[in-house]
Amino acid sequence: MKPIQFYDLLLPALGEKAWSPNTYKTRFTLNIKKLPYETTWVTFKEIYTLIPDITKTGNPPTVPIIVDTEKEKAIQDSLKIAQYLEVTYPESPSLFHGDEELHRSFQATFDTRLVLHLICIIVLKVVKACGDEAAQARFREVREAKYGKTVEQFAGDPEDHIKQIHEVLKDTRKILAEKPYLTGSKVGWADITLASQLRTVDALDHELFDSRILDDTNGGKSLREWYERMSVYA
Repeated sequence: MKPIQFYDLLLPALGEKAWSPNTYKTRFTLNIKKLPYETTWVTFKEIYTLIPDITKTGNPPTVPIIVDTEKEKAIQDSLKIAQYLEVTYPESPSLFHGDEELHRSFQATFDTRLVLHLICIIVLKVVKACGDEAAQARFREVREAKYGKTVEQFAGDPEDHIKQIHEVLKDTRKILAEKPYLTGSKVGWADITLASQLRTVDALDHELFDSRILDDTNGGKSLREWYERMSVYA
């Protein structure tokens, strides 16, 4: 099988180190399914100059995308990539285990209740890491137009976000105290979604992540132990 071409998002200050919650979903997907791939790193600016020529759909350019060179097909969006690979390579380990709705229900919870708090914690570090002064100014311009406020106002108080993160993860910690993965004995899309979001904070501020987020407020280790299990697929 020819390697799949995987387009990931580069933060110049981090080098070729995965960090984006969206592209990390695809990295986890490819590793869990044990499919060969090659990574092409693109900057925020290159998303707009390179990706449209690859997807050729007219849709807004985003990452992740993959190009399945075996089938000569480009796929955009982490969930669509996962669904495509599940159908196209059924002999590889499954992500949904016959119940995609269950896995997507976990994703919906994390997407609506968790990821914003995680992003707020590290968004100022992303600004500083995204390139030179011009790149930082462009990042600010786009995000501040989207948020309707300054990046600093959007980031808010980290302590407030940490409190909310622990609140959202209470039920998750309980599940992981009884099961190795969120839906049972096998790793799947639900795990990928959560791990990808957490990896973003880990990549940008490991000390805060390790000391303030992984363990619960009573020192419970179920999330940390699961995160270590997931690390083999990162």
